[in-house]
Amino acid sequence: MAVCLPFLFYSSYLDLKTRRVPNRVWKLMLFSLSGFLIYEIVNGGVSFLLQLVFSFFSSLFLTYLLFRVRVFGGADAKALIAIGILCPVYPVLEFYGYTFPLLGFPPAGLFALTVLENSLFLTAAVPLGLFCYNILHFTPDMLKKPFYMLFAYRIKIKDLRRLLDKSRHIRLAERFELNNGKLYPSFAGRGINVNHNMVSRLESHEEQGLLGSTVWVTPGLPFMLPITASFIMAIILGDLIYYFLKELFACF
Repeated sequence: MAVCLPFLFYSSYLDLKTRRVPNRVWKLMLFSLSGFLIYEIVNGGVSFLLQLVFSFFSSLFLTYLLFRVRVFGGADAKALIAIGILCPVYPVLEFYGYTFPLLGFPPAGLFALTVLENSLFLTAAVPLGLFCYNILHFTPDMLKKPFYMLFAYRIKIKDLRRLLDKSRHIRLAERFELNNGKLYPSFAGRGINVNHNMVSRLESHEEQGLLGSTVWVTPGLPFMLPITASFIMAIILGDLIYYFLKELFACF
């Protein structure tokens, strides 16, 4: 488990810096740690091999679905698939009289699933933070698209170029299509990269009166950070969502 962390830390650094994690990181991770996996297959036999196959296909299926609905990007999906391959069995560790995970062993027993659940649990704080920010900077225009307040915020078009010059990672929450002299906005999923050409087009639309002075943008948060944090939390604590649901149902 611990040998996966250097690759996850490095991928988090790349995601934070450039919002891109090249495929070679996951290839190197699988190649470098394949010896540990072969050792486990030889010692675990058919039982471990079946768990490996089940973990791989479960991770592949879940991450593909989430990738298709644009919950996260390709690098995030590949990270979870790699974890599903290299960690098919949920680790139960004994250390100084403590049994890890501290919150207990999740019933599904899929380590990659717990990492995914924990990462989604951690990122749930982001919509709450953005919503609070939008409430503090509220304008009546926000009521036209209140759902956007959970994942994006309004920014003046004239400020976009300055943020680009500062290498800020922002993405447009909407795409704009010009049809018969009218501009039609539509939801852009995980957002569209903002570059100087796009800013020029937005400025032109604003000058022509086709677009207001502000647009919805999303900060484009690096999802590898919560995945790495969730990997550590899954080992130490366990499945947070399962634990909280269990405690919630126990109250009734």
